[in-house]
Amino acid sequence: ESIPPPRPVFFEELELLGLNKFWDYPKVQEPLLWAIGRKYYYKGEPVAEAKGGNIFEPPKIVLTEKGQNLKLEPIDIKEVIEKNKEALFVLENEALDFIEHTYKVYKKKGYLFAMSYSGGKDSQVVLDLVTRVIPPDDLVVIFSDTTMEISYTYENVEKTKEEYMKRYLGLKFYVAKPPKPAIEFWKELGPPSIKQRWCCTVTKTAPFHKALKNILKENGNYDSLIKILVFEGVRSDESAIRSRYERIRRNIKHFYQINAEVIHNWSSTEVFLYLFLRKLNINKGYRFGLDRIGCSLCPFASSWNEHILYKIQKNMLKKFINVIYEYGKVLGLSNLDITTFITDEQWKKRAGGRGIDNNGTTLLFSFEGNNIKATLKKPKENILEWLKTVGDLHYKVESKNKIMGEIKVGNETLPFIINKKEENLKICINTGLNPVTKEMIKKILYKTTYCVHCGACAEECPTEALTINSSVKINTDLCIHCGNCLNFAEKGCLAAKSLTTYGGEKPMKRDRIATSKFQNFGLRRDWLIFFLQNLNDWFSKTNLGNRQIESLKTWLRESELLDKNNKPTAIAKLLSKIINDELLIWEIVWTNLYYNVNLIKWYLNTFDWGTSISGKDLVIKLVEDDSNAKEKTAKNAISSLFNLFDCSPIGYELKIGVIEKIGRERYVRKIGTDNIHSLAVAYSLYKSAEHIGRRDFTISELYSKKFKGGPYKLFGISRDRLERILRGLQEDKEQILKVDLVADLDNIRLRDDLSSLDIVKITEARLK
Repeated sequence: ESIPPPRPVFFEELELLGLNKFWDYPKVQEPLLWAIGRKYYYKGEPVAEAKGGNIFEPPKIVLTEKGQNLKLEPIDIKEVIEKNKEALFVLENEALDFIEHTYKVYKKKGYLFAMSYSGGKDSQVVLDLVTRVIPPDDLVVIFSDTTMEISYTYENVEKTKEEYMKRYLGLKFYVAKPPKPAIEFWKELGPPSIKQRWCCTVTKTAPFHKALKNILKENGNYDSLIKILVFEGVRSDESAIRSRYERIRRNIKHFYQINAEVIHNWSSTEVFLYLFLRKLNINKGYRFGLDRIGCSLCPFASSWNEHILYKIQKNMLKKFINVIYEYGKVLGLSNLDITTFITDEQWKKRAGGRGIDNNGTTLLFSFEGNNIKATLKKPKENILEWLKTVGDLHYKVESKNKIMGEIKVGNETLPFIINKKEENLKICINTGLNPVTKEMIKKILYKTTYCVHCGACAEECPTEALTINSSVKINTDLCIHCGNCLNFAEKGCLAAKSLTTYGGEKPMKRDRIATSKFQNFGLRRDWLIFFLQNLNDWFSKTNLGNRQIESLKTWLRESELLDKNNKPTAIAKLLSKIINDELLIWEIVWTNLYYNVNLIKWYLNTFDWGTSISGKDLVIKLVEDDSNAKEKTAKNAISSLFNLFDCSPIGYELKIGVIEKIGRERYVRKIGTDNIHSLAVAYSLYKSAEHIGRRDFTISELYSKKFKGGPYKLFGISRDRLERILRGLQEDKEQILKVDLVADLDNIRLRDDLSSLDIVKITEARLK
């Protein structure tokens, strides 16, 4: 397995972490040592590691034996560059050749050229390379100011702008900003999250494209078919998603834009060495230990970055943290709980509008035949304006509170009635026979209700028929009813997507924890194997007694191997074909049992890995936790659990419950294992996603006690082993998931088009 690229460490980071208490070092411009993730290396030897910590609390510093009482000397950067000069020469010249070739090819095709500059290390390198090749009159540089940038970014941008405009006469720098400060959108849309990623579009992407259009208009170069090539500083080792970007990416929807990734294959170490080589400006944030520089508070940032930023940019972060506090209050959390809500990164998991105070704005609608009947409470926009995007609109104001009209869409005429009462609207619209029209009208209802004038949808309009300032305006002479402004986001509107309430987690079954339904039996190895070998006639062939058969049926139903009619399920049929991979079958079965059997859920949720507890104490604890349980029922339930562990690989191979006898008392040891099949890990993640209603996780949350399911909760797998498995699944030919395991990021993203059943299908296809 390759070693992640190291980054240079400067004295400012050591001061921030308190390493000045243990080490002696000069406060110089040169780096003093190197770091990989949170481990620090001096002259090739590990000397310290930063463990734990969160946004408010510093990590614990653990010194190695060689890290005691160190006296650090600055790294000789000249020597490092000299030893790497051939590799840097190849990198630099390949990048320059790429830019020159790209420029010549696309210049002949009539493209214009722009550079997306962020003030971070990667775009600093790309700016240097691009300006050395492309004439300044043929290039515009655009800094995307999300209004969430740290102060060091603004400092670096201004310094760089001044230097480059002097060096390259005619080169122009521009700034792209959202229509209002990001903090206002945080208040209106709710904090961004892993699921609600409105921030990227609203504060960066859409303003960039709007600025680009305005620049071209100023220079007289803009028309609706303009072609743009944008040079960017995206690198493949920044994340799993970016690793799959093509170096030149075509067919970006915004007016024929192409993105060119100049340093696509560079490592972060190579980027830093190039900065040193060329003596380029380095954003001061890196000197404090930031591995990525971007928005001051980001749902995808690591706790490491958050802590550093809280130390060095506290006032900036506090504005956004205060919004999270208000969000927590609406959720009903105490101040102490809100602090934990932040430190445990729970705010990053927000899926919908619960907890967001939007002043009572809501949408309710129902379907009756071809009609949509809707109530819009305190809508933010004029529905008559949005209806123009569907077709030709005609209406008549019947009275102060009533409007009647129709929309002509193709060969259909769709009548509608709007009744107004105070701040609310009641609407009935015929959607016709075309399901596409029906979806468009639904999205118009959402947009009318929730619009906050972020301007994102306006950038999707190919003819500029849609403009958004203080209100929405549609120029019917320009609108071609393409639907781009309605189809660019779920519900047609980023605000609606962020503010509507999701169904959220599937409700837990209401049956008690303690149960006698398993008849004191566990799911035994020989029972399950016999069932899978005789799927269609197991019942007639079995020699089990009546109570054992009833117990087995119950276990099989809870394992999702029998349906309610006692017929084998699709999963059972698939698993029967991989009978030789018995341990993998048990891993899938155990995953299903966690979600369907409250007794097993209680066992895994209640006791930590490494715990040893007697059967007697388990009964006492079960009675305490299930107030409706009688002692006899609790004893029966624990007896079934012990039998499951004792008579199946779940206990003696996976070591989820190893049964031991000490004297007359039986104990269960919850040990866990790293010996988990990678596809069982994938299955457990997709199963979790289906139960909690989202497909984005962090590895850190999988190791939180609060997380419902996942490979750690189910199997006790170590983090190192899990990360190796996740990397393998990312590289799998099916691209089962994507992970960011670089620079202290630990995000996991599952595919939207795969289910847990699909994982079993993939498993069966490979192993049968």
